[in-house]
Amino acid sequence: MITSLGLALAATSNPKGEVFEPKTAISIADFSRDRSLFDSGAAFGRSAADVALSGTGTVGETVQYRLLPEGGTATVWQDLGVIDGAGNWSGEISVDLSPHWIVPEVRIKSEPVTRARTLNRIGVGHVIALWGQSEIVRIRSTAYNVLPPEPLLADDAVQAIWYDGGPIVKHLTDADPHTASLAAMANVFLNERPGEKVALVFQAVSGTGFKSLVDDSDTGRLWSEDAAVHAFATADGQYVGLPSVSWFATPGTFAEEYEEGLFPLFTGKTADGTAVSFPTTISYNGGSYQADHWFGEFYDPMHSKWVAFGPHRFDIGADMQNATVLGDGSPQVNLLNKEQARVSWREMVTNPNADGLFLPLGLEPLTYQNGVSDGFGGWTDQSHPAPDNDDGAPMFARFVAHAVLQSCGLTSWPMPVFDQAEWEPSGAYVEVWSSAGPVTTPRLVRGESALDTSQPHWTDVFGWQINGAPAQRAEIAVGRVRIYPNEGMFTSSDVIRFGEGGATGMVKFPEDHIAETYKNLPILDLGLSGVDGVPVRPLPDEAVLTNTLVPMSAEFNTGDMGPFFYDPSTLGGGVSQFFTQLDLAPSVPSSGSRNLLTTTGNYLRLEILANGKLRLRVRDSGGVVHVDNIQSSAGIVVDGVQADIRFSLDLPAGFARIWVNGALAIDESFTSAAPTLPSNRALLLLANNTGAYQIEGTVSRLAVWKSATPDGALPASAPYKDLVGPASAVNADPWKNGADAT
Repeated sequence: MITSLGLALAATSNPKGEVFEPKTAISIADFSRDRSLFDSGAAFGRSAADVALSGTGTVGETVQYRLLPEGGTATVWQDLGVIDGAGNWSGEISVDLSPHWIVPEVRIKSEPVTRARTLNRIGVGHVIALWGQSEIVRIRSTAYNVLPPEPLLADDAVQAIWYDGGPIVKHLTDADPHTASLAAMANVFLNERPGEKVALVFQAVSGTGFKSLVDDSDTGRLWSEDAAVHAFATADGQYVGLPSVSWFATPGTFAEEYEEGLFPLFTGKTADGTAVSFPTTISYNGGSYQADHWFGEFYDPMHSKWVAFGPHRFDIGADMQNATVLGDGSPQVNLLNKEQARVSWREMVTNPNADGLFLPLGLEPLTYQNGVSDGFGGWTDQSHPAPDNDDGAPMFARFVAHAVLQSCGLTSWPMPVFDQAEWEPSGAYVEVWSSAGPVTTPRLVRGESALDTSQPHWTDVFGWQINGAPAQRAEIAVGRVRIYPNEGMFTSSDVIRFGEGGATGMVKFPEDHIAETYKNLPILDLGLSGVDGVPVRPLPDEAVLTNTLVPMSAEFNTGDMGPFFYDPSTLGGGVSQFFTQLDLAPSVPSSGSRNLLTTTGNYLRLEILANGKLRLRVRDSGGVVHVDNIQSSAGIVVDGVQADIRFSLDLPAGFARIWVNGALAIDESFTSAAPTLPSNRALLLLANNTGAYQIEGTVSRLAVWKSATPDGALPASAPYKDLVGPASAVNADPWKNGADAT
């Protein structure tokens, strides 16, 4: 649209009675829509936008411009350019970040009464794209809007743009904030950056990933629709200054190849810096996909930088009480993928071949609620922020806003990470903290009662693992997290980690959801609007958590009266694999046998015989004996000589194998119709449950896994039980029976 305005003086204003007729003319091209927002360049430390103006007018005349802000003072006139021989003019002006809607006006310098202005207004603020799938969609979708919105702090300062059959724009007001989550998100911007305008461009489609986005043959998500939204938001020469992304639900399947598989879409290069031409097939370790497009079609690196944050929380949907944290079991596979993707994403953001395209890594939204009660004591829809709780979708939306503001420098606060640790010298506890400030939890900030003790992992601070198992006692102690051993004392071989798997610390479904355990994750209360605090980033540098305890003797001695070790619990259901390492220098009996390991009922039994042979018996839960007292060759164990004995049993795979000092000593194959061990039997080491058949000698390690390997290598997961010296630690162990070790 072209608008023009010629001002003529009234005839009576001329003392000679002559009617004034303007000798020049000017027009200005209007903007595509009213209240288009231009990005101020915050990603680059700027606070103004370049706005292109154009129009027609009298050839050879100089065009001047000024800005008319609603509710503000007009700027002074400035030269813009000269109208060319075809009667056209154009120029680029700089418009400062402003709380006002603005109308540009132009005039002919030689005849100032000849003027024109746009009908549509513009603004300068922050243009932010939100990429992803359903968790982003639900921020603006009315289909999931069930909460009353909080009062909006300012009208017509935040606008949302999305695609629904075509581009749609919504200017948010207190009377019509569209959804509770949008109101929550908008208020973060309005609180943290008062007087500044924001445009939110929703580039999100539920149930989709990067692969479907860029592959034109995949109709699950059409690039053309995302292009239409982007084109609408930038129709007047604007730039999206802050594209943001935390996209890990569907793309989490990239796992440790997240960087390798997706780096080209963001940068136009492979991770090693090699240029990529599109369309192309992108290959990575474990797969490939067709990429007909890349983000360079939307974003100019001179005007746009990516806000990289997340991943958000990924909650469990199945009981993981008997699974290891990293989950070799099926319930945890997706969580392991998310952990691997989190690590790979961090590598991607800091890859120097990105040439500064990514802003510093933003916060990881963890302390909000996923899913809702199903009304029958269960939990459902745990993949999505809860629509019926302010701690759900609205809280997630607030975290997204804070991630954008902090990453681009519009707010200034330190990213909370665990960067300090101290192991108490006696091994009584470990303290971990952040140099960014005192650590707390949402539950503590709100003054809510602590969880009860009905679940062993329901501790004050969630997310910590000790040797791969959930910490059972982690507390806030003067702004630090104090982690206590799950049993006995910490030794120099213990390992602690924070935020493995899905970074939630959840293991019990649906009890952890119902108990709102997200409130037990560590945060730093930094005084930010709308949130209790900023979640501490998971997976801190392993060097920070390095065990500094002085190694003590890993050996202990057993005698004819003990100790022996008796699991106070039973094996539990579903144990189909079993692995034991017995690293010791035993006394070979002069007659009879001695038990290295057994179960009550002798479903498993591994013995040393008088001639130095090993003897093995294996019976499954169906009562079928698969290995009936098979013996190794004589002399495989030598009296008083160190032997690393490893026993691996895999009932579904049908093998039982024993290695001594790396050499295969027993190898039995079979078929099991009941491929588990009985759930109601307990494990014993070095004797039976009365202390008979006691092994005497010097022990370096006794370790048990509920997993197996075919080659005698130690399983990658943490042991179910791990017994090492010194004698004081062994004597304090709850499995210990009989006389004390020395």
